[in-house]
Amino acid sequence: MVASGLINRFARAMIGNAASRGYHVEVICDALQITPSAVRDQDARFDAQTFCRISRNVKLLMDDEFCGFTPAPCRVGAFQHMCETALDSATLGEALERAFAFYGGLTRDIGFELQAHQDTASLRMSLSHPELDRYNFLYEWWFIVWSHFGGWLIGEEVPVVVADFPHPRAGSLEEYGDTLTGNCRFSRPAGSLLLPVQYLERRIVRRPEELAAFLQPSGFDFARDFGVHRSFRSLLRTRLREHLGRTQSLLSIEEAAAQYNISSQTLRRRLQSECTSYRLVKEEVRREAVMEWLSRGDVGIGEVSIRAGFAEVNGVSRAMKSWVGVCPREYRSGEVEQE
Repeated sequence: MVASGLINRFARAMIGNAASRGYHVEVICDALQITPSAVRDQDARFDAQTFCRISRNVKLLMDDEFCGFTPAPCRVGAFQHMCETALDSATLGEALERAFAFYGGLTRDIGFELQAHQDTASLRMSLSHPELDRYNFLYEWWFIVWSHFGGWLIGEEVPVVVADFPHPRAGSLEEYGDTLTGNCRFSRPAGSLLLPVQYLERRIVRRPEELAAFLQPSGFDFARDFGVHRSFRSLLRTRLREHLGRTQSLLSIEEAAAQYNISSQTLRRRLQSECTSYRLVKEEVRREAVMEWLSRGDVGIGEVSIRAGFAEVNGVSRAMKSWVGVCPREYRSGEVEQE
């Protein structure tokens, strides 16, 4: 499953924080309908349906939709009320403003702010006590929530241009790319999402009677929005990654355009409307692949270069120096923080 590692990490963060707040493992497991051995075994994996149960029942157990990661709890039912408030909006920008104002009146522990610029809009998030979030859960969770909720409201994926996190990377770049964007940056001064500003003017297409289905999915996949048309960038990322895996090469822009029966100029315009370009999407896919293979000790650096579609064996070395400032061997040995 796409983003299975992220789902597992989030599930364990919720369970672990409940335990740190004084709930005994047996009580937690009884509420979650899972065995204590599944919690204690760090190699055990939670699937999407189990994650849904964990997410819902941890919040019910603690009566806290913030799962104990903030000084004061956020009572169960707040998220639904926020969604109902946001639905009474004409555009996505208005819906987000209403949603953020709702939480602003509810708590000072988490803050959300929306700022529109010439080409992009920034969704900023702040925590009053970030030290309580020892799993680096809240920024990632809420960025995914806002991205998916916004896409659901307008019936199409909202392409994320850049995602900045104030903490180090905890999962694979591929999973971050599938859930948010391939352009994720870590250990930044502040947390924010950058979105194409024109999406704030998209009309709300959902009706109140559709909310129940959105809030109670039978299963959950962070990489797929419920009833939402995927962005062109997202479709292209999938196509390029599949092609790279099969052929150890990346399509040219002309080859990629031909697969969609459009011209390369039309492809450029579509990506430009999502504040990206073919070069950037291609770079995202290649960077994810290189970082993933470098994290495995059984793949030689020369082989990594070939698998990533570089024309020369030392192509990966030049790329790594531009990405993180060190050569692949130094990165693999941990001489630089992986980001």
